[in-house]
Amino acid sequence: MTGETPVSKSVWAPLRHPAFRILMLGNVAILLGGWMQDIAVAWLMTSLAPEPMMVALLQTAIYLPFVLLSLPAGALADIFNRRTVLICAQIWVFVGVIILGLLTLNGAMTAWLLLLLLFLIGLGWAMYSPAWNALAPELVPRAELESAIALGAASFNFCRGIGAALGGFVVAASGPGTAILINAATMILMLWALSWWKPVRAESYAPAERVVGAMKAGMRYVRHSAALRAVIIKTIVFVACASAIWSFLPLMAKQQYGLNAVEYGLVLSLFGIGNLLGATLLPFSRKHLSMDRLYMVSALIFAGAMCTLPFIHNFLFACITMFFAGLVWIMVNAALNAGVLTSVPAWVRARAIAFFLLTFQGCLAGGSLFWGTFASYTSMPIALLTASALLVVGTICSAPFKVVSSENNDLRTSRTIPEPNIIKDPHPDHGPVLVTVEYMIDPETMPNFRKTMAALEVLRRRNGAYQWYLFGDLAIAGRYVETFFVENWGEYLRHMQRGTVDDNNAEKRANEFHLGDEPPPISHMLAEKRKS
Repeated sequence: MTGETPVSKSVWAPLRHPAFRILMLGNVAILLGGWMQDIAVAWLMTSLAPEPMMVALLQTAIYLPFVLLSLPAGALADIFNRRTVLICAQIWVFVGVIILGLLTLNGAMTAWLLLLLLFLIGLGWAMYSPAWNALAPELVPRAELESAIALGAASFNFCRGIGAALGGFVVAASGPGTAILINAATMILMLWALSWWKPVRAESYAPAERVVGAMKAGMRYVRHSAALRAVIIKTIVFVACASAIWSFLPLMAKQQYGLNAVEYGLVLSLFGIGNLLGATLLPFSRKHLSMDRLYMVSALIFAGAMCTLPFIHNFLFACITMFFAGLVWIMVNAALNAGVLTSVPAWVRARAIAFFLLTFQGCLAGGSLFWGTFASYTSMPIALLTASALLVVGTICSAPFKVVSSENNDLRTSRTIPEPNIIKDPHPDHGPVLVTVEYMIDPETMPNFRKTMAALEVLRRRNGAYQWYLFGDLAIAGRYVETFFVENWGEYLRHMQRGTVDDNNAEKRANEFHLGDEPPPISHMLAEKRKS
């Protein structure tokens, strides 16, 4: 489409970059092991407690930690060394998987103990995921970003297929405990890849953020970003409904389709193959469809695949249905991930990813609990058909919210704001800070000036302002004063560093309305502390 960010011609192009290639290799290893474990614990639960609610609670136990930790994890990934965060989280998961595997191998596992250990392991993945998902823009050029996202999503879901097939064979041959311990062994390769990688640290002259402040800044950015709000809405619609398929598939495979562990693994492997084909076709699809249209078409096809599952009673048709489900699942995920990564600058990237993961995994956790409860009062087929119908309605109703509305934006950091003219440096914690910008405006240009200032308000608030006003002077015609408050001096220094090329262009457009040879004068005022 014209005007959009150039898209790499090949989905494999990012693999030319050594850092991306090595880290992707490590990621593929842990994904293969992880999906082997997923088959193992799903099949284990169908033996320990073969009830729709208990099987559905597997998804809740795995994804609930993301609801609890995604926001602080995103803040940590943005303000600390991401490599350190990744290594520490990976070690936590490694230890948890070892304990899970040994207890399973020794026959000491119960249904509720399984849920508890999966929850604890999920805490590590919740800390890991925001930092990992924010890495792509650091590893590949912008032109290859969509390909990198698609390749990452494809590897995730393709490994679901291969890992599921391998997991099915291992579970059938040696039991679920062996598959879980193999997962632990694969993590060693990822730990090596993270140790090998030496990221370039970005230079910053602003005071370091604290975790709570960083979380507030991230939530403020999401609140004032129309592009991110659209992604969140689409994510809720899709994942809350699509979670039904992952809630019931293991139990349906065993009870309705009559499959064994190996056949169930092969069904999921077809889903992964569909993912790989979908990722390969993504650059071609993007030449003809916008990300928003691609999302809609893919979500509707996925709904069709989901409503087909209750009417299937054999292995072959289950494989075919899951293949097409995998083909479009990757399209939806690519659209949502690209919507996040192309809408945020580097300083808030991991926090935006964390908010996205909070929504995505939270809907998986809550959706699984809801559909499990719903099925316990009705049946699994009725639950799947209901979820499919809701997905169709939700996809159509959410069409006005564009998945990617900022593909043309230039989000590179650009610090063109002049240094404050101050007589002494305040302490970073002192505040609040009042910033004023004075304009002299030709009355004939006021309608356009107001529109420009409305856009400027959004970026001020995204970058740190918690109050913003535009005042008109009652005594001097055409004199207007923009004012905004920032929490403290340290936050204002970070506010100045957060500016992007697009932010600077918005400020230039506002300054063009100012009458005079000099730029609009800027003042900085600090609140005096009250003496007791």
